Amino acid sequence: MRDHADLTAMFRYERQYGVLAEGPMNGWQDQPEAAEISEEEFERLWTEARRALGDST
Repeated sequence: MRDHADLTAMFRYERQYGVLAEGPMNGWQDQPEAAEISEEEFERLWTEARRALGDST
């Protein structure tokens, strides 16, 4: 949202869900419970999480 200069949407998102960490995403592979998942599994889990957080889109 920042990259597209939609600051209103960004602030609305952050008020509802909090601020996302902005940093390197490396190192997760070394965590004991880390596992890669398929794109389909990610989308299913992402949809489920958004539903649980109250987003109807």
